[in-house]
Amino acid sequence: MILPEILPAAQLKFSIGIKLGSAPRIITQYGAHFCPRFSAQVVPVLHFDRSLLIVSRDLASVAHVGPDPEISKHCGAMVRERYDNSDAHGERRIVCTSLVERGHADTDGVTPTVVRVFELDTEDKRIKWLDK
Repeated sequence: MILPEILPAAQLKFSIGIKLGSAPRIITQYGAHFCPRFSAQVVPVLHFDRSLLIVSRDLASVAHVGPDPEISKHCGAMVRERYDNSDAHGERRIVCTSLVERGHADTDGVTPTVVRVFELDTEDKRIKWLDK
């Protein structure tokens, strides 16, 4: 969720507890605890070309600390750094989970959806698609 008038530099991520694609959209206690620390301590020291890859860091989180993690995972939220992905800069966003999502109705459950939808049935087609 993006609320530019309230949080202009951040976006909110909530557990919504429904299955979209291959996995339920939840925030585990572990994820709520680990992701902001990873973003603060590890991401700044990673060595990669920052002109090619931008990592939206998790800035803060909340988690339900009840005894049952199956309930708690539906009660978390994250505050994530907002990145303006503007076409004016010639940039494109790739949501990484979309590259491995699979298991939709009437499919084999093995072939990633992006491979099936864009007919990327060879390695050469995949490379050209990602380059484009």
